[in-house]
Amino acid sequence: MKEIKENVAHDLQYYQSGIRQLYMKHYQKYLLFLLAIMLVTAIGIGASEFFIRWLLVFLFLLEIGTVVYLLRYLRAEVFDAYFQRIEKQLPEEFKQMESIEIQEDDQSYYFLGDQELYVKLKKKNSRNFPSKIRQYTLLVGFTDELDENILEQPLYFFYYDITQIKHSDSYKQARLKNANFIAKQRKRRLKSAAITIFLLILFGLAFVGMF
Repeated sequence: MKEIKENVAHDLQYYQSGIRQLYMKHYQKYLLFLLAIMLVTAIGIGASEFFIRWLLVFLFLLEIGTVVYLLRYLRAEVFDAYFQRIEKQLPEEFKQMESIEIQEDDQSYYFLGDQELYVKLKKKNSRNFPSKIRQYTLLVGFTDELDENILEQPLYFFYYDITQIKHSDSYKQARLKNANFIAKQRKRRLKSAAITIFLLILFGLAFVGMF
């Protein structure tokens, strides 16, 4: 266990710059999305009637509050605190990763636990880092799916044996045959989206209320 801890610590420190880039990219994605919504809202303010205009002004202030709240995560000290948490957690989670199966296709990685999708990471949002641990690769990335933990836990960290990676066709075919699993996955996504939107609105309201 001591050797694993030392190797994980080495990997994280060695690839800290690349991990930071993924961390920033994750939040920048949501900031760009919010800025696009703000642009639409601003156009609506100028083209709407009096009552609707005031509602849009309030919405615009809420969006500004959410943007300011997200910007705090881009501060160096916030990333450093997050990185320190990962340094403590990842060695403890290493053993659990051995029970997670990894599959891939041309676009994404699929991490499966008990034959159910644990997380899907698009390759464009992920990076593979050769590990000091023999035969293992450290994969770091973020998901496009909304999740209640996207703000505090933006990145996923997986160690996997590159010789054990499989193609995902068999998983996709099994999933298509399992209507119950598809329904559960859709329900989970809707729940996560609702929680995330609620949290963003709550944070925006908290910021607006400060003024």
